[in-house]
Order: sequence, then structure tokens, then C-alpha cells
Amino acid sequence: MPLVDLTAPAGVVTEITDYQAGLRFTDADKVRFKYDQAEKIGGWYKRDASSSAMMGVPRNVLPHRDKNGAKMIFYGTSTHVYAEYSGNIQDVTPYKTADVNLTNPFTTGGAGTSVITVTDAGNTIAQTSPPSRIIISSIASGTFDGITIAPGEYLATYVSATQYTITAVSGTGASISGTASAGGQVGGGAVVLRYLVSNGPADGLTGFGFGTGLWSSSTWGTARSTSGVVLSPRVWTMDAWGEDIIASIGGGEDTLYYFDASAFIAAPTTYRGETLGQYVTGIGGSSSEIPTKVGVVLVSTPDRHIVVFGSTPEGSTTYDRMTVRWCSQESLEDWNTELTNTAGATRLGTGTNIEAAAKARGQMVLWTDVDMYSMQFTGPPFTFSFQQLGEASGTISKNSPAMIEGGAFWMGVDNFYAYDGAVKTLKCPVLNRVFDSFNQTQREKVFSAEIIEFNEIWWFYPSAGQTEVDKYVIFNYIDNTWSVGSMARTAWHDAGIYTYPISADANGFVFNQEYGYNDEAGAMTAYIETGFFTGDQAGNNIFFVNKVIPDTTFTGTGTKEIKFQMKSKLYPNTTETTKGPFTLAETKGKLNMRARGRSFQSKYYSDTTNIGWRLGTWRMQAQQDGLR
Repeated sequence: MPLVDLTAPAGVVTEITDYQAGLRFTDADKVRFKYDQAEKIGGWYKRDASSSAMMGVPRNVLPHRDKNGAKMIFYGTSTHVYAEYSGNIQDVTPYKTADVNLTNPFTTGGAGTSVITVTDAGNTIAQTSPPSRIIISSIASGTFDGITIAPGEYLATYVSATQYTITAVSGTGASISGTASAGGQVGGGAVVLRYLVSNGPADGLTGFGFGTGLWSSSTWGTARSTSGVVLSPRVWTMDAWGEDIIASIGGGEDTLYYFDASAFIAAPTTYRGETLGQYVTGIGGSSSEIPTKVGVVLVSTPDRHIVVFGSTPEGSTTYDRMTVRWCSQESLEDWNTELTNTAGATRLGTGTNIEAAAKARGQMVLWTDVDMYSMQFTGPPFTFSFQQLGEASGTISKNSPAMIEGGAFWMGVDNFYAYDGAVKTLKCPVLNRVFDSFNQTQREKVFSAEIIEFNEIWWFYPSAGQTEVDKYVIFNYIDNTWSVGSMARTAWHDAGIYTYPISADANGFVFNQEYGYNDEAGAMTAYIETGFFTGDQAGNNIFFVNKVIPDTTFTGTGTKEIKFQMKSKLYPNTTETTKGPFTLAETKGKLNMRARGRSFQSKYYSDTTNIGWRLGTWRMQAQQDGLR
């Protein structure tokens, strides 16, 4: 009997039927392509610093070094900002205000309750959900009316322009114990507190009510069931300013925040970031010119301008989604355009919102909801020049773009794109796998993850019916191959400062990726399978298979084995017959089996610990077995 080569071309194809695909891969999970061969991806484990989960959903990971080479990692979640240093993760969520000194601000609720109302005429608690947060630093008289209030972090729920109720956040030292004896009593004495950045939404939400949706889309005076307007989850942007960090909540929610790396390292358990305005005031600068609401923030290189994409224009408090502003060179505070500085602003002409921005070689690139622009440093008098690079090529989310060797790759609303001097659409053979099963309401959660070691860009996305990210698609930009799979991640940063790529999940845990061959629970299941290939070109004849000759390279310390399964069919739409799975050890020379049909499908997979594999040239022995 002749030997038939079972080697499929590199890459996964899902845009055609399994029968049309033939001897090409049509499905995979935890498998990449290297040197045109399919291999199991690397494993992962929880970082030591992540023994306990962070609060909120992490959407941003930024490894960083200070001027002395000390390594740290900043994490932006939907509710907090954390910094990891020396094996510990600390809460560094920014202060929104300086110390607020109050006298007897607490009022007990009704008798027998533990409700505490805080009165502050200058409070910054918004009438929003989820609630804001405060830090109570000290209380002179924490016990009154049968209730004891301890310093710590509290959720603050809006009551009025001057009042809010508080609820203790566990694990911060905060507590409200006991119940009111009389109720309605005032106390606390001298109290020092600070307001923190308010909580943001963890999920995308569909907007409701007046002002959302199309004009006259429903009957006057009746409720709208949905508007179709999607409200974005909180996604921080962060960038290095020397050894320090500039950050933004984004979406025009708030101003810029500053993280002093040296101050954090000196007092990691007590350090909190603060608004950029407070910081420059603290070092003797003026904060009146700093934008009060911003979108994305970046620091341009090598010219070192702080740039915000989406901003309040000069002299205005109204947020403009299409305005770009930049501070004077090497400055934190000098934002107003003057003849003596390099500060400036411009408003882009196409689109309704600047969705994302990223740094490329010799320029920055930015995406509106419809187009792509470049922003290049030219020096005085205009400082930066802007050029439209592409039309109808917007990004699907803030963190979708990936910058590789000066070029850009990103996921759009219905396709994948690249920029290498010109915008082009990437030919993606798994396009339907991604966009036919995609949760558009959670589109802002899409993010790119680079793994330079393997020439890969991963896009993580939420599939249909899923609130959180659960799927990925891999693009190898050197070999031009694609793969697909499942993995629950919410943020990622490639290796560089740290040895391994760093990722986070929706539960607030952090992982080292591409380490070993297991997942955090133990054995990782990885598989890849082909379409249904025929024994002859036309598929006229029935073939009999009695032998498979494996060719697999193994790595790792586990049992060197792979599982193989073959399915056969007489016709494309008939029920298949399954043979296997068979466990094939490294020393297995051949597999004797009996399979009969017009077309066949091969599946390769593993579910054992501490083992990696790469497929080689597998073959099968088959002979024509007649027409019936």
C-alpha cells in the first residue's frame, strides 16, 4: 500500500467547509505555528505576588523600571490601580483630592441600624454607579451613639450634593461595628479623609433613556427597551514619564494622574498616586492649565511631550473627543499655547471620537472611530504635524493596536488591519470564527498581546454570550499564519523588563505566560485538527486505512506521548465514524488501525503534564477499496 502524507500547511482556516478545507487545519486550541509546523504553546502559572486577587478587573499591565533599575509593575483595574514591587502587590489607587479636614461629619441612621452618613459641603462623590471611594485617615472620636468607626477605605454612595453614606471595604482596616442607640446623632470629632478615584464599570453596558439612540425612534412618553448605545468599561492608559508614570482613566471621565516611582518604593504600603495637578502644585508648579478631562495619554519619544487624545480645549471645561493637546516639552504643567513654549492643540477633522493612540518609529499613530492618523514631531512653531493615513480603518477598542518594528496591527469592527507606510487589510482565513461569534457590547475589552519571541500578535476578545474575554486569535506576522483558541485573559504585556510575558484575568490574578507546559491547574489540553481530506482528488473512491506512522518532537520532563484520532465519512454531510483516540508514545513506530471512507479527518492533542510537542511529517497507509 502507498504511504499518504498527512502534513497540513501551516495555519488554521475556518472560512470554508471542513470538506473544502481538506488537508488543512480547521480548528485548534493552545497551538501555534513555528517553522511551518504546529506546536503546543507555553504554559503559565500565578506570580508569587498574586497569591491574593486584586479588586476590580485588570485592563492594563505596565512593567517599569526606576532610575536605579528597580523593577515594578503597574496594573489598572476597573476600580483600583496596583503596583507590584519586590514580590508584593500594593494598592496605589490615586487620591482625587488632598487631605480634607472635617469636624463631626458623621451622622448615625435610625436606632438599631449601622448606617453612617458623611456630610461634606465640598465632596466629590458623583451620583453614579458603581459608588465612589474614600480613605478615612484618622478619626478623633470614632465611637459614638453605640457605633465605632475605624480608619480605612470605604465605598461612598451618593445621597445629595453634600452627603453620602459609607460602607467598609474589607481588608483595608475599615469597619463600622455596633448599631445606633438613639439614631440621628452627630460625631467623629476631627476627621481627616481623602477622596479616591471613583469606581468604573467592569463591563460594557447598553445605554438607556433620553439622549441615546436615534431621534424619534420610539413613541413620545414611552420607555425605551434599548438604545443600542454602548457605554464602555473602564480601561486605563499609562505611560512612563522618566522613572514615573502618567495615567488616565480615559473617556473624558477625569484628569491626568501621576505616580511617583521613588515615593512608592520608599513607602509601598502607604503610597497613593494623585492628580497631576496636585503633584505639580506640590513641587511648586501651577496646575490651572492642566486639562480637566482627558481620553488616552502618551508620552512622545524622543521629544518628551505629554500628549492627551481627547481633551478639554484651552479655556474650556467641556470635553471634546476629537481634540489633541500636548504639554510643553519636558514639562508637566505648561499646557497653554504660547510663543515661548512648545505646548499646543489641534482638532481632528474626521470621526466623532479618538479611540486609541500608540507610539511607532519616529511618530505616533492614532485611530478615530473611522480613520487613522499620524502625529509627527516637527518642532516650532507648530510642534506636531498631522496626516490622515487611512479611511474606514478605525480600531475596535483602545487596546487593540499592536506596534511591531515600527508598524501597526489592529483589530477593526469587522476585519484586521496593518500599517507599514500604508493601511492594508490583512487576509484572515479565520475571520468568521472571530466576528460571527463576538459580543459587540463588550468590544472595548478587546486587546492585543505581543509575543515577540514567536513573531506573534494575539487578539483577545469576548465571544457571543460571554461578558468577559474568553477567546483569542493569533497572527504570525512573519509567516503570515493564523491560529485560534480559548483563554480567559483581560490584560497582557510581553517579556522585556521581566523574563516572561505577564497577563491578568477577570478574577484579578496575575500570571507568567510561556513558562513550562502546564496551566495553573495542572495539565493543559492542546489540540489541532484538519478538515476532511479525500484519498483521491475527486473523492470518487473509497479508501481503506490500516496504518499511521507518527512523527512528533517532544520537549519537557513529562511522559512523551501524543493522542491521535481519525474520523472517516462516505459523504460530506453524513455521520462520521471515529477511530481512537490512540495514545502514541515517542518510541511508537506505527499505529495499526482500520478506517474506511471517502474522506478522513486527523486530530492531534495532549492532556498530560509537563510535556510539549511539535508535529512533523505524519503519514498513513491507504489503498483504494472500491466505489461501494
